[in-house]
Amino acid sequence: MKYRIQTTHELKKIMDNSKINKHYFSIYPDENFYTEVVTFIREKASKWEIGVKERCIDCDVKQFDTEAEACQAFLEEFYPEVLNGEK
Repeated sequence: MKYRIQTTHELKKIMDNSKINKHYFSIYPDENFYTEVVTFIREKASKWEIGVKERCIDCDVKQFDTEAEACQAFLEEFYPEVLNGEK
């Protein structure tokens, strides 16, 4: 495991440096929902959530108590190649 992310700010830097198209993910507080399917991380009702927004519908949403847990899960679940330094 290459990264130990604590904040969405750190996560955004990592994702910006990856080769993954910026239109395929949304990192709080940005709301980037320009394509039909977008992975997201957001703060909602004092919890952190990761999931997939498909045609404006939230799918596979998972909640976490901390920002750090959500950031780590975001990479593990959706972009393990970034987490492992492959991209």
